[in-house]
Amino acid sequence: MRLFYPEILDSKGKQIPFTPEQLKVFQYFEKEAGLRFSIVILPWKRAQLEVERGAGLIYGFSKSLDRLNRYRFSQPIINLPIWAISYGPENAQIAELKDLKGKVIATSVGITHGIEFERARDTVFTVTEDFLSFQERLKKLIAKRSDVILVPYHQQISREQVEFTINRKLIPGFDDPELNGRVFNVSMNPIFIDTIHFASAKNNWDVVIDKIDVAIERGIKNGTLSKLMLNY
Repeated sequence: MRLFYPEILDSKGKQIPFTPEQLKVFQYFEKEAGLRFSIVILPWKRAQLEVERGAGLIYGFSKSLDRLNRYRFSQPIINLPIWAISYGPENAQIAELKDLKGKVIATSVGITHGIEFERARDTVFTVTEDFLSFQERLKKLIAKRSDVILVPYHQQISREQVEFTINRKLIPGFDDPELNGRVFNVSMNPIFIDTIHFASAKNNWDVVIDKIDVAIERGIKNGTLSKLMLNY
């Protein structure tokens, strides 16, 4: 079963490898749904087109009103709070959706953060899409070419943990003179709650999505899948 996954590049243009936790999730579904995945990494929009023509499934997919018309979604695997990352005192007090009024949000091409995000797009805020790494997107914030980056983190993580991860781990790890010493803002609360799914084209691979749904329900009920996703 071909499983399409987004191309996520580091600052050198290389695909960021799967973590052991991600691989365990794939292995869980292979075992519980009786599948064997062949993972295909493509730019996100191209991956969606391949799935829409029936070439396989997609993983890590968020819902939007448009996508609901074209894809069949599995049950949600995880709920992900979406935090707003910004720079400068003018953006330091972002706490809820209305605080994004008139701001420019930078995202990867083809990325959405759920139905509420899509409803607010081009009404509350505007979106610019690019193929940049997270590191380069942070530089766009500094240069004021965008105001906000939206970042998903696991539901168990606190605002303080997000701040620590961004400013104390990621920034020093980049070892980038343009970022060293910079401190980025994290919103007071998550702005959106996104859900992550497997999906297929409408009327394609329904039996496979049914098997995945059973595996999701079983894994949540007995705690196996919930435990796996804690470290995702």
